[in-house]
Order: sequence, then structure tokens, then C-alpha cells
Amino acid sequence: MTTTPLTTGTLTPATGIALFERWTALWNGDFSDPEAFLAPGFRIRFGNGPEDAATDEIHGPAGIVAYVSDFRVRKPGLRYALDGTPLVDSGLGQAATRWYATRPDGVQLSGIDLLEVADGRIATVWSVTGLRRFAH
Repeated sequence: MTTTPLTTGTLTPATGIALFERWTALWNGDFSDPEAFLAPGFRIRFGNGPEDAATDEIHGPAGIVAYVSDFRVRKPGLRYALDGTPLVDSGLGQAATRWYATRPDGVQLSGIDLLEVADGRIATVWSVTGLRRFAH
């Protein structure tokens, strides 16, 4: 994977791509230096049911690292990848992209993440996951 360097300040297409690369790497188990790309007040909002509302309590880089680490123990071998190039709206400070994950048995699921970026780091993620991968 080619990694685009992160920058601070205005959200650019290159920064949006770099943030999604780091976000995807985190979900693939790379927990190195999350403070470099996640804001101190980081929050995540999953599009899940009320029974999973506890995820609303995830705060900060350490909170999401702990959540993803535990998730990976429960779902070993799951691999995430971006599905296309992220779309960036510099004016809103947001970037969005499709992604997919492949289970060890080859079954794929997909989703869409929307990042809100502040000062060059991910401040909030809205994430919706589907139960299958859509074909183009």
C-alpha cells in the first residue's frame, strides 16, 4: 500500500486519502500512533441498532483502538480495503468513501464511512455496514 503523508490545516483530496489509508490500517490491526490521525476528542457513530448503543461511548484515540483491538479478537482474519477513491469536500471538512471487508472464508461485506476532519485529523466518523458487498 502506498501511504500518502498526512498534513495539517485544510482538508485536501490528498489528506482525505491519507486519513482513510490510516483509518483502514487501524481496522486491519495497525495501532501505531493513532494520535497522529485521530483528534483528541474523536467520536464514532455506527449505523447500528439500539442494542449496540454502547459504541456511542467510544471516545478518543485510545477508545477506538481498544474497541477495534477487541473487535479483531472476535473477528480474526477480517481484512479491510478501500473501494474506490475517497470523495473530499474541503468546505465542509468531510471525506467519504466505500469500503469492503473480506472474511477468511472469502465472504465480503461492505460499508460507507464519512469522516469529519478538524486540524488535519479525524474528529468524527459515521459508519454504516452492510451484510454483503455490492458489485459496481
